[in-house]
Amino acid sequence: MRYKNLTLPCFVIILLITYIFKEEYFQKRIKPIDFRLTEQKNIKSNTVSKGKALKGTQISGVDEQGKELRFQIRDIELDPKYLERETYLYTIFYWDKSDSQWKNLCKPDTNNDAKAIPLTGYWNVTGAHVESSKVITFACTSGVLAKCVRWGYKPWKTIQGRSLRDFHQACTRMARADYCGNGKSHTKEGTEINIYDTLGIQKKALKKNMVLEAAWGPDGAIYINHSRWFETLADIYKECPKKLINRINNNGDYTTKEKTSHIMSDALLFNDSLVRTRRPHFSIFQVRPEP
Repeated sequence: MRYKNLTLPCFVIILLITYIFKEEYFQKRIKPIDFRLTEQKNIKSNTVSKGKALKGTQISGVDEQGKELRFQIRDIELDPKYLERETYLYTIFYWDKSDSQWKNLCKPDTNNDAKAIPLTGYWNVTGAHVESSKVITFACTSGVLAKCVRWGYKPWKTIQGRSLRDFHQACTRMARADYCGNGKSHTKEGTEINIYDTLGIQKKALKKNMVLEAAWGPDGAIYINHSRWFETLADIYKECPKKLINRINNNGDYTTKEKTSHIMSDALLFNDSLVRTRRPHFSIFQVRPEP
């Protein structure tokens, strides 16, 4: 497929909210919440709020620096994009003390929606998922975490007896071209790729001039055929030589998934992309005859 006041008396919710992906990596993190934040118990009244009843709920938490933050759930709706109708989209606002205004946590995505999907745990600076029953991440639909959910890799689901947790993690690596699994991206926002996987959630489409780029696991690339942009494989190899030993294309000829199946037996996802080459730069000098 192609892709251009809730106060929990028991504990403090640590919000690591992610603006992740401006293809800009896991910087600016104040984010995250849920698992789906499907219910909330009010100890005083002994009542439980579920699903859309959470609308209007305010959440108190602290960020990773220990700074207290306030969030409000403005709206909750089922994702209209998919027939399964099992993923909820949250409109989350945060209180900006600098100008005393409520502001949307998320930036608009390509459909001009500024919503978030709640996921359990959080993602650290290397891009690795850390499970936690006390931390939930609101992943904006403009970012990689939510994109991978909407592409079908829902970490809470099981398909063909296999948990999709690792598929979701592998997808985040692939979307950011995080070959070494260290949180460093090697792509640019808006870059088109063709995604497919071993479970058939996404199926390979024939795309003109696209060839296999890499095979992916939860810790990054399992094999790299070519880079997504202009970096050489030698440069990427220097970034994580132990990980990529015997796992990059040294022949110069672009191969296929089938020809390298013995190397990629542990791969969960694959992607094709365009092979890009730098245009040479020429300098023109005017030669003047000697007097």
